[in-house]
Amino acid sequence: MMELRHKKDKIYDESFLDVCHTNILRFYEFYCAKKQGRSMPSRADFDPLEMKEFLPSMTLVDVKPETNDFIYRLVGTKEVEIRGKDPTGKSVRDEFYGVIVEEVEENYRYVSEYKTFLYDHTNDVDKTNKIIHDETLFVPLSNDDNIVNMIMLFSVQQFAQY
Repeated sequence: MMELRHKKDKIYDESFLDVCHTNILRFYEFYCAKKQGRSMPSRADFDPLEMKEFLPSMTLVDVKPETNDFIYRLVGTKEVEIRGKDPTGKSVRDEFYGVIVEEVEENYRYVSEYKTFLYDHTNDVDKTNKIIHDETLFVPLSNDDNIVNMIMLFSVQQFAQY
């Protein structure tokens, strides 16, 4: 089992539902409905047409266990706008969005290894001094309900008013 070194601002159980943004709650409920008795849904369980409202704030990341890497598969338009670039097709290690790469990769490793969600939030000003509150829910996807082959993220940001 992995040792968690960056626990600050993370919630590992459903108590996050008491404090998260309404859109995170709605996304989590949508995700859970896709499980259909399994511990994790697969990517095939999600129809982009029925999740249009979530797509701009979503990210899909491929899990590559053979290289211990995570690759951005799809990055929503709002996420690209916040980053200032599109990391699709690139490694999380090279194009991460966060303060330190070890913490970012730990989030993905946790979801992949434990086959469960992770809620990460911060109330800090980001590098651009624009984002003052950021919430991200990481959820696992699996083709066989055993090995996590993809991680889906949904984020909500609140911006400073100038």
